[in-house]
Amino acid sequence: MRRCAGGADKVLEEARCLANLSPTVMIARVNDGLARGHHATMRAGTGRIHADAVRQAFIACWSVPCDLLPRQHERQMTFHNSQRLNIWRAGVGAVAFVLSSGMAQGQAVLFSDDFDAGGSAANWSLFSHGGDYTADFAFDYSTRGIPTAPNSSGGSTIGLKFTVNNNDMVEAKDAVSAYPIGETFSGDHVLKFDLWLNYNNGPGGGVGSTEFATAGVNHAGAQVNWADNPGSDGLWFAVSGEGGDFDDYRAYSGGTLLSISGGGYAAVSRNHTDVFYQALFPSPTYETQGAPGKHWVEVEISRHDGVIEWRLNGMLIAIRIDSSVTAGNLMLGYMDTYPSIAEPADDNFVVFDNVRVEAPDCNGNGVSDAQDLISGTSFDCNVTEVPDECENIAGGDFEADGDLDLDDFEAFADCLNGPDAPPDPTDPHCVSACLAAFDANANQKIELDDFAHFQDAYTTGLIPPRARGAIAGSKFIAEVAGLSRTDREVRVLQEVLGGNIPGFLRTFIPVNVNEVINGTPTDATYYVMPDYLCIGLDADFVRMPMTPMIAQPIADAFECLLPTRKMVDDIYSQATVKLAPFPISPTTTDITRATTFYRHHQAIEEQRAGQPLGALIGGIKKDVVVTPLLASNPNRVAIYGWHQLNGVPIQPLYLGHVDYYVDYSHGIRLVRQQMVVNGTAMLLEDVLADPDLHVLVSDEGVLTDPRY
Repeated sequence: MRRCAGGADKVLEEARCLANLSPTVMIARVNDGLARGHHATMRAGTGRIHADAVRQAFIACWSVPCDLLPRQHERQMTFHNSQRLNIWRAGVGAVAFVLSSGMAQGQAVLFSDDFDAGGSAANWSLFSHGGDYTADFAFDYSTRGIPTAPNSSGGSTIGLKFTVNNNDMVEAKDAVSAYPIGETFSGDHVLKFDLWLNYNNGPGGGVGSTEFATAGVNHAGAQVNWADNPGSDGLWFAVSGEGGDFDDYRAYSGGTLLSISGGGYAAVSRNHTDVFYQALFPSPTYETQGAPGKHWVEVEISRHDGVIEWRLNGMLIAIRIDSSVTAGNLMLGYMDTYPSIAEPADDNFVVFDNVRVEAPDCNGNGVSDAQDLISGTSFDCNVTEVPDECENIAGGDFEADGDLDLDDFEAFADCLNGPDAPPDPTDPHCVSACLAAFDANANQKIELDDFAHFQDAYTTGLIPPRARGAIAGSKFIAEVAGLSRTDREVRVLQEVLGGNIPGFLRTFIPVNVNEVINGTPTDATYYVMPDYLCIGLDADFVRMPMTPMIAQPIADAFECLLPTRKMVDDIYSQATVKLAPFPISPTTTDITRATTFYRHHQAIEEQRAGQPLGALIGGIKKDVVVTPLLASNPNRVAIYGWHQLNGVPIQPLYLGHVDYYVDYSHGIRLVRQQMVVNGTAMLLEDVLADPDLHVLVSDEGVLTDPRY
């Protein structure tokens, strides 16, 4: 590129030469990118590089006849490129400087106040609507019989107490907001604190009992934010203590109370009587069922890549994407949206304790990742906003998204520097990243031998590479949380068919079966995705339930089928990771909502902790299956499985749902059409239809139409 001189007149000739190296049409994709005007943003502010420059790098740096360049050999149909990528990674692991495979993803504390020192009042600014409030930054809540907060140390019982509209005999709405002085938080971070909401009288409260705790992020810190201020700013949330309002759980963007769909609520209502809140705050643990009052509650408000989440006791209450997210201060507050005064007034107050703001600290140095990148302590050569040392960019996967594509190829071209020369990327800080990603033979150079390895592992096949900038799993859930099922499935189809799946799903796992057929032992192997269909990348993905109406076209596009009942049993039997099912009751939650999908996915990930991605996993979902019974039950979905640890499935074969029904428990596991029977390649659908061989993959007889 900028280092090697080459004649432009050789572009087409050499492009044809390089195209001949790759039966997998890698270079043809470069040509296609050029034809479509493909551009890709390069690293560290170096601008944009045209696909022609990638070819030019090879033309200029090596004057080698076509017949002397390494040629990629054809592969058997039973393997995906991701398997070869994994083999490469395993072979060159010693040269990779990445730490992600065994690194605990820590958090750096950007701000904290436990109020124990007694001097916090000087560190916070206060704003009120009408002035009828009190703020005690050193309140000993044990004097009201309140136990130590969950995150207090040493038994401390000092916190921040607010009251509003309780300090004179004038009935009036009021509110107070507090901000730590001089603080601004940007990038990914989470606000955490312990919350106690007190109210007068018993269950359901009494006269004047309904008041709201408020908290938020992204604030200017110059006004009171509350329900009656249309000019409120930031992203904030409010909750009542005793469920005395029609809207007890509220998500705001500035002065706008967001609708159920717009706010991405996990429940179908904002009222505490919704079964979701009733299950979250059950009686008698909570005095008023469905409301958090008179009990410590742990609160989290997080922002990640434009996604805003609100959690109470770890449970997701609301999630959405908000384009207004920039940088700002945190807010803690209290509001009374009714003029009536509580009786007795002393019983209505809120306490905050152990307030802190945390940010990702993947390298564990006590400094946020964002600050590491700003200060130059860490580098982000692949522009993922994650320090390079926290990503697995080995094996040619420079973008750390689980595949090798044109974007990785462009990075390869930027790293190479001619024969017998160390890498010389545009950004000199990226030499180590170049070697980690592309130095397959560990000789501290990027050269033709490394190019041959890159070719060999390049992502090909019917599942497209994941596009640069494709949406991550958590952000996708935030986007679709408020959509109808139909609109959500349109987006699911777009993302999956576009290749936006994590890299670990690209390696299909062999499942071996055998039967004695007509007196002859018969062995067969078919290949399955190690997990259920997901959206996102390895570092941020979500398992995505879907109806067969879109699962089938996805399977067809990738030359796959859905499994049979027998195959589901065999897959579970051979799974190397078996987890206990995690049911969510349909009597306490709308199990068809995307937020419930996300909740279930996160529960699975907590169970899976310590187990590798890409291992064959079982016990986590019911499979959508194909069965001969579909022929006599049109417009139905067949589900089966969800094996318990004793091997017994929770769900027998069931066709009681219409085909547009889907809930959190459903999973789509793809099975490759191409399989091997006694050493001979066959199509799975042919085996299913064979009067003798079908017993290898079906315990329900011949299946002549294995599709929805």
